Amino acid sequence: MAGTGEHDQELQQAELAERVALLADRAGADSAASLIRRTARRAESPRARICVIGGSNVGKSRLVNELVGAACVPVSVHATDGPPVLVRPFAAGPARSGHSAGPEPAAAPGDPGPAGLRTVPVEVPSGSWAARTGVELVDTPGWEGWSGVRQPDTAALARIVGDCDVVVVVTEARRAMLATEQARIKALAAAPHSPPLAVVVTKPAEVEDEAADIMRRVNHLVSALAPEALVLTGPVPAPGAAEPDGVEPLRAVLGHLAGIRLRRALRTIRRLHLLAATCALVEQAAGRALADLDRPDPVRTRAAQIWHTAHESARFHWIVLSADAGEWRAALVQTIAAEARRRRAATARELAARFSGMLETPEEAHFIRLHAIPYTAEALQHFEAWITEAVDRALEGDVRRLRAILLRNRPGEELFQGLAAPGAGRVVPAAALPGVAEEAAAAESRNATGWDASWLPEFVGTAIESVLTPMSAEVVGQIAGAAGTALVTEALEHGQAERRERAIDDLERIVEAAFKEQVARTEARVGQVYDHLLSRARDRDEQWWRLHTTAVAAQPESLGHWRSLQSTARTLSRSVHAHLSPLEGA
Repeated sequence: MAGTGEHDQELQQAELAERVALLADRAGADSAASLIRRTARRAESPRARICVIGGSNVGKSRLVNELVGAACVPVSVHATDGPPVLVRPFAAGPARSGHSAGPEPAAAPGDPGPAGLRTVPVEVPSGSWAARTGVELVDTPGWEGWSGVRQPDTAALARIVGDCDVVVVVTEARRAMLATEQARIKALAAAPHSPPLAVVVTKPAEVEDEAADIMRRVNHLVSALAPEALVLTGPVPAPGAAEPDGVEPLRAVLGHLAGIRLRRALRTIRRLHLLAATCALVEQAAGRALADLDRPDPVRTRAAQIWHTAHESARFHWIVLSADAGEWRAALVQTIAAEARRRRAATARELAARFSGMLETPEEAHFIRLHAIPYTAEALQHFEAWITEAVDRALEGDVRRLRAILLRNRPGEELFQGLAAPGAGRVVPAAALPGVAEEAAAAESRNATGWDASWLPEFVGTAIESVLTPMSAEVVGQIAGAAGTALVTEALEHGQAERRERAIDDLERIVEAAFKEQVARTEARVGQVYDHLLSRARDRDEQWWRLHTTAVAAQPESLGHWRSLQSTARTLSRSVHAHLSPLEGA
């Protein structure tokens, strides 16, 4: 009965979303209607979706196969370039009376799945874990490729994670909880209305006696980064057994997380906030239209002209705002570059000191491979974690600043002050009304869920991933190439003092090249992030202006239309908040 009630509620919310989308269509808010329909697609599925993410070669695909109990996806030590794979189990067995026979319609294994996924239907026994819980699993590429270098890009993967009911972060026991893993787990946990999060430590058998210490360390780190996340040990292959040891407890925990109704309801909260913001947008525009329709015709025409001038001014202001955003971006890039110089110098000093202590020893000839490359790669990993935090802070601040500027640049009724007065020859300009800016700033501090803010938390959370471009030891080794060869071959032919001096110069070039490459990658990604931020903000701003411009130019014969929009928006807003209040504990 509980499942039936939950399903009915999801159907009601889906119907409510479509009614709000239709309201937006009637009002001319086309982008709002499109966004609502896009975000509503997951609510129609009764299945629980578990998304498995992590770095390359940490055991994601093997874990998916072990959970399902079948070889659903290929396992390889090499990074895959293909799209994420949606594993959709269905129960085998004859049809039962009163129930549909066989599995639900599913795409063929090679067909593209929903939201850019490749769907793989897998037949499982009717009493298996996957059949009982009704889960589907998503196996994703290593998140080193989430920067858009390989397909799918960051935005696609972010949508996949946003659509799931449980996120499983996989980390390998031998190198558990790298700095980049910690940064990502922290970002996932901090996302608004994040789904349940589990960290699974795979390949525990490969560390033998160190497994207990590693699990204690992972638990300690996760408790600080994501206090509500669970830490679980991955399955261990059992020779001769049908299934690996530890897979049943893992299935039980993940099935429980995917089945919690409150957690599953969290995926609808952001969508309901969007519906509430859209209702408010239409209601506000309708109120403006009804106010303008009360004015005499000559005054209404003059009001439309004034509004048109204000709209053109707002468009011009976007040129200034784009330049300001360029300065915000440049300041962030300069901060990253300065930190890179500091860390690069410290890394070079440490490597020079190590090399000086290894002259005339057997390790000297192998210094690049055994010391310089691994140490530089580790230093870059710490740098990546710092970049994540720096970009996170900068984006949050710049997003707040951007939204406050947009609110201040939107005129209210003050724009038409004095317009209807007898013999009024001028209109008080918005710039001369200091109360407008203060009101907008106050609204910004009180409310972060309006039309302009409904997409910002999601944008910030996904934008962070796009600036993470991890530099592996292999990449550092490629960058080190020529300098490393010179150090190993030519430098050994000279005396100790000269060899030391030449080697240190080469080491500095290796470290400088590695950090320069990382800064160049990050600078390009930051540029893309800010371009995307401005594009999304401009689209939202233009939607607001188009809707209100239509309202200001409304004709008397449209009075009934705008009254209907206002009444419908208020009714739907009450319905949205009736659904939202229990989910937020209000």
